[in-house]
Amino acid sequence: MTPAQAIGALDRQLAVHGENIKLRRGTKDAPAIILVVSGFVRGYKATDAIPDSGITQKDSKVIVSPSDLAAWPAPLPKDGDWCEIDGQFRQIVSHDHLKLDNVVVRIELQVKG
Repeated sequence: MTPAQAIGALDRQLAVHGENIKLRRGTKDAPAIILVVSGFVRGYKATDAIPDSGITQKDSKVIVSPSDLAAWPAPLPKDGDWCEIDGQFRQIVSHDHLKLDNVVVRIELQVKG
């Protein structure tokens, strides 16, 4: 699978099953940028919330595509940025930019309410 194929597959799934979320950089009251993207928002399982993992069952995993982030300032979403999900502000506390052949094909964010 090429990076373009992986991104295309994710984009198709997000188009069918994703939901709109707002990414924000800066403070939640005075953001420097707000970008509406499509994402998957999933809760963590009890088995994910092991001691010293930093994950609680109140946290969520947000998956977004790099295709939606062309207007986002570098770097890609990172710790300290915000997600607005269903009108609630959630802070990004951990991020993972998954790569295939050195190309980011998927962004996973851990957010806390």
